[in-house]
Amino acid sequence: MNKNGLIYTIIFSFLVAFFFVFFLSLADGATKDLVEKNNLISIQKSVLKVLDILPEDDNNIATVYEKSFDIVPQPGDLLQTEIEGEPVLIRYFSGSGLWGTITGIIAVDESLDRIIGLDIISHNETPGLGGRIDEEWFKEQFRDEKIGTEGIKVLKGSGNQDEDSSNSSVDGITGASLTSASMENIVNREIKNFTTERSSK
Repeated sequence: MNKNGLIYTIIFSFLVAFFFVFFLSLADGATKDLVEKNNLISIQKSVLKVLDILPEDDNNIATVYEKSFDIVPQPGDLLQTEIEGEPVLIRYFSGSGLWGTITGIIAVDESLDRIIGLDIISHNETPGLGGRIDEEWFKEQFRDEKIGTEGIKVLKGSGNQDEDSSNSSVDGITGASLTSASMENIVNREIKNFTTERSSK
């Protein structure tokens, strides 16, 4: 067969494409279970972190998680547990950020007086700006924060972490006002969802 001919070129291109797709499919199948397992562990880790019971050894995450929960939540799911005898409500949230979806875990006390904690699972915000929502200093501002009559305010970033847990507000991220506003909207929407779900029971 003439290697410079059209038929040879078509057959060769087809075979190359076929084997590329074939091996890509094999690789996808081989890693799919591992990816799903890692996603589940990531969610479990966020739940435990929010509740401040995350084990030091990541190998113990599943064991500690399964002592309190039978399922791993999906976006919108509500979980309930007790921490030191106090009922706690937990939600897996999903909301719009500036550049894509922000997902995470938020927990509140049963009376909806305070946020127990908040963690970010995934986002597409700008690194160094809005992407700082997954930094510990930002997330830890929500821990034990009092829920005001209008929810939680994420103020214009001053560069100083708000350590006052009684003022129903946290310091936003400097240079990322839209992402900060998105976080305020997400948190307050989830507080309303907690209120609705509690009232329906």
